[in-house]
Amino acid sequence: MTTDLPSTNPSDELHDDPNPRTPHTPGTSGTGFDPDAIVVTGIGAVLPTGRGPEALWSAWRQAQPALSPYRDPYVRTRKISHFGHVPDALQEESRDSVPHKLRKFGTPFTFNAVLAAQDAMAAAGESWQQVPEERRGLYVAQDDSTDLSAAAFHKALDNARTDHSPEAGVNLTRLVAEAFGNAATFNPFTVIRALNNNTLALISIAQRFRGDCAAFVQDAGAALGALQRAAFTLREGTCDTALVVGAGSYNEPLKLAAQYRAGHLTPGGPDGAALRSFDAERDGTVLAEGAVALVLERAGDAAARGARPLVTFLGAALRPAVDSGVGPSALAEGPRGLLAEHGLTPDTLGAVLADGKGTVRHDAAEAELLRALLKDSGVPVGSLRPVTGTLGAAGPLAELALAPHLFATGELPPIAHLRTPPDDGTDFVMGAPRKRRIDSVLSLHSTFNGFAGALLAQRPHTD
Repeated sequence: MTTDLPSTNPSDELHDDPNPRTPHTPGTSGTGFDPDAIVVTGIGAVLPTGRGPEALWSAWRQAQPALSPYRDPYVRTRKISHFGHVPDALQEESRDSVPHKLRKFGTPFTFNAVLAAQDAMAAAGESWQQVPEERRGLYVAQDDSTDLSAAAFHKALDNARTDHSPEAGVNLTRLVAEAFGNAATFNPFTVIRALNNNTLALISIAQRFRGDCAAFVQDAGAALGALQRAAFTLREGTCDTALVVGAGSYNEPLKLAAQYRAGHLTPGGPDGAALRSFDAERDGTVLAEGAVALVLERAGDAAARGARPLVTFLGAALRPAVDSGVGPSALAEGPRGLLAEHGLTPDTLGAVLADGKGTVRHDAAEAELLRALLKDSGVPVGSLRPVTGTLGAAGPLAELALAPHLFATGELPPIAHLRTPPDDGTDFVMGAPRKRRIDSVLSLHSTFNGFAGALLAQRPHTD
């Protein structure tokens, strides 16, 4: 099978790949259609860049960061300079996507997850609705972002102080009820807002998922675990379709304080907060919030219902990282093994999407990992992080959501703000998009809690 790349506008500044290759693409060249391959057929996104994968792609390709000065009505700080906020209007759309009676059981970031899930299911096509509810799997990755939060109690205390009704006052029972979202009485069921499976609960109720389900917690590693579980259950026949959702927010006072004290955050400066992944002048990351949802199913099932596969998900790997004492050379064995399992080597990869958190320590370790993994193979390396900020559980899914654009356009966007890369041995894309046929993508991720992982995707077979 051959796929023609769209013509390129002559006014666009594209850099031709200095090391053109013809990547081997298992499943698309000589091996034929694999009905058991796991494909993505629907994508939804609610991110600082806006709603949908197209908004994310546009911001990435044009190197336009969606980071803004930090703001929150109940958190006042000079320590946190910038943040990747979901736009207010989009946050309101997310809230409106949740049935009114369910809103008291959710949080702003789980509302984002519901809207992303709704969009992903709509993108998967009308025939997807014919899948029985008990055959729909739901696998959620959620940051450890929960209510009750310090901000929720702050808000409740403010309300109690300004409420002049006879039953008002700084009463502990009322204060707890208010913080949970119930102004009059405490409803124990709303404790669901304080649980790390809040996203799973809200989506399963709002969108009627009654099949196999699982919730994974904390950072990018949770998304990789959710993808692994979804692929496993699809291959085992436990479900016919799987919705994978990654969601969360670092906008919680204690979490922000912990990252600041650990020295992970950029202090900003006169030019604002530029997240400078891998650059010699990098000085920290910018935290963010958002949600991404993907509909996964077996390729044969997708073809039978007339759905168009957007990307083939080959697999994911997760293991202890540098923070746990594992060196970059040993750490490279995880993604290297993932490539080998699917007949790929670094030389035949189309592109690598690095994590690029922007902290001095994390980026130094990842740069060493890239050197050990790629070994002057000439594979171009990009990073989405300077555009979105550090997304946590939504991060790996956001990069998987961008794979169809990489396949279709044949270009890898530059790493925003990168001027002085760490070495000449790794081909970091700088300045302008790199023109290149991309049939496979390796995405790398590290977490703040000591794990690192990778996911591998390829161009889907559509014959």
